[in-house]
Amino acid sequence: MRLTEAERDAVYAEAVARHPDAFVSAVTPSGLFAGLPAGFELGTLRPVVGPRSALDIFVAEDHPVVIDAWHEFLTRGTATCRVRPIAAPSQLVELRIFDLTHRYGLPLVLIAGLTGDGGDGPLEHEPIKPRLITVRKDLNAVILGADPEVVQVLGWTAEELKGTRAVDLIHPDDRVRAIASWMDLLSTSDGAARRVRLRHLHRDGHVVWFEITNHNRLADPEVGEVVADMLDISDEMAAQEALRASSQLLRRLTETIPMGIVQIGTDRRIAYQNERAARAIGADAGEILGGHHLDRIVSADRPAIEAAIDAVLAGHDTDAEYGYHHAARGLRRVRANLRCLTGTAGAVTGAIICLTDVTEDVRLREELNQRATYDALTGCRNRAATLAALQESLTGTGATRGTAVVFIDLNEFKQVNDVYGHAAGDRLLTHVASRLRAAVRDGDVVGRFGGDEFVVICPDVPAALDARHIGQTLVAALATGGLDVEGGRLLPQASIGVAWGDPRTTAADTLIARADAAMYAAKKSRTGRLALVLADPAH
Repeated sequence: MRLTEAERDAVYAEAVARHPDAFVSAVTPSGLFAGLPAGFELGTLRPVVGPRSALDIFVAEDHPVVIDAWHEFLTRGTATCRVRPIAAPSQLVELRIFDLTHRYGLPLVLIAGLTGDGGDGPLEHEPIKPRLITVRKDLNAVILGADPEVVQVLGWTAEELKGTRAVDLIHPDDRVRAIASWMDLLSTSDGAARRVRLRHLHRDGHVVWFEITNHNRLADPEVGEVVADMLDISDEMAAQEALRASSQLLRRLTETIPMGIVQIGTDRRIAYQNERAARAIGADAGEILGGHHLDRIVSADRPAIEAAIDAVLAGHDTDAEYGYHHAARGLRRVRANLRCLTGTAGAVTGAIICLTDVTEDVRLREELNQRATYDALTGCRNRAATLAALQESLTGTGATRGTAVVFIDLNEFKQVNDVYGHAAGDRLLTHVASRLRAAVRDGDVVGRFGGDEFVVICPDVPAALDARHIGQTLVAALATGGLDVEGGRLLPQASIGVAWGDPRTTAADTLIARADAAMYAAKKSRTGRLALVLADPAH
């Protein structure tokens, strides 16, 4: 609600009483400062001298606050805001606007609360540099006149520029283009215009970019000049140069890193790819990523890659790994990291795909997994992997009706090493492992538990008698066939213990212990080279 004249007078009087040393200025309806009106009693107030408007006095980040206060003033007849002056950017001062046109013919502005050195002298200010100036030139492009604000843009006053050839203000590298544009303008009819972007040299030597629109008014008897509207586009060109430099840097980086980089749009069209990616994909920029460009991917992996691309374009970052047929290096493994790109509103605008050859990593990973899981000599599971398989059969999601454990100990194995040598002993271990793997069912696990000990884990065994039958099958596998070594023929001798347990009531270590005990019972009672004992399920 707009204040009455009396209310506005009272608010102004209260503000002056609180801040008798404030800066004061009249202000025009357009927001520009004006001289104090005749009859205004300054008293201890200090006049604002120099700035064109309040925006010249305060830091640029606070300009929106000033504009908001101005609009409030237009509505209520008075407004207050707290802003930071250029003279003391760490301070907050009061900017107050009063509609006193009924008293002085113009509104008044008070700036109060500036302390320290910044409050002792005139207000420090930075005039807002105009972006558009007008320069008038004759037929030969000699400057006839210019807006007074030209000094803020180029450093020369309008008076100093009179009689100067316009081409002398232009950067040497742009003068050929400037002359061509001027000659093109002179070939046009009256009123025509030509636009050109040129670099000019400021008085201090730095470059100022202008977009110049030259209007041919030479044939107009009332004008007889070329009127040039010169728009300062230095900030725009600096932003473009920064973007160009940034883009060049990113492109140079993508060419040096050891991976393929692809940028695609929401339609899968390739917007950018580095050389490594171009070689791998075989597509050009602008083509759609799909179809025959994915033919080198192993067919079994292709659906996963298609799904990954669809997912990232739907806004979901994802990773995938696939096989890839390289023309010269054969089958390779590639890891794809897909990351979505979004606009300022959050909508997906495309994706970045990073392709890394991980063949050696996969090979190393598989080798490490092999070493961590399998016995290097026999190819059987090692002790830890065997126990893990047992635990899984008893407690895993696939736990079944029962689990059997077959414990096999090779008898007199030390004598084999002593008589025939350790190489023969190793061959015997490998022979036994091979016979056991050939005899077990699909899903059974054969593990080497120690030097001459093997353990077979058999899930989904209904009862103890079925476990005994499995043990007999393994005895039969070891009974047939032997191993020829230098100096004789080796026949496996073994004691075999079998234990069966219900997953609901049997622990893994208990089942192993029962099978081990049954093996020792077989060892004590054996009369031939192979002996089998079934552990009592009750123990």
